[in-house]
Order: sequence, then C-alpha cells, then structure tokens
Amino acid sequence: MKKVLIGLMLVCGMAHADEWMETNNEAGGKILFLPTKCAGNDTGRTVIASGRDGSTLHGCWFYFAEMVHVVWTGQGGKTSAFDPKTLTYKKNND
Repeated sequence: MKKVLIGLMLVCGMAHADEWMETNNEAGGKILFLPTKCAGNDTGRTVIASGRDGSTLHGCWFYFAEMVHVVWTGQGGKTSAFDPKTLTYKKNND
C-alpha cells in the first residue's frame, strides 16, 4: 500500500511539471531530471529514479563541468554522473 501511495504522489506531482529531461536506467526504469528545486538547497534540482519493480530513489541533480551530477538521498553519499547528450528532453503532451 505504501508503494501505491508513493507512486500516486509522484504521478500527481509529474502532472505539474511542464518540462524535464529523462534517461533509461540499469534498473529497468527511468531517471527523471525535474526543474523543481530540492528542498533546503538553492542550486540543486529534483531527480527521481524508478525501478522495474516500482521502487524509487530521490536526489538532487546539479550541472557542473559539462556533466549532470546526482547526489542520491539516503544512499550513504552515493553519486552518479551523466553526459547531458544522453538525456532526452520531454514536455507535457509529447
């Protein structure tokens, strides 16, 4: 039930995002790079990663040194980096 509620909150939140970037991930899901500011951070933006099993990870993304860097929340300092050329621009109604 908890996973269903979290999923619904994410879907409802996405309905308000007009533009975002995304890529597929190794977990069989997607990584969504949203323009929404991270809570308590003036420069970071929200990132959400989904898995094939419906699990999600959250974090903040930053653009630095021509790469998109992600700091994952609650993952013991785990970070990821993405070449912006590998991300696909999306817009509502695409």
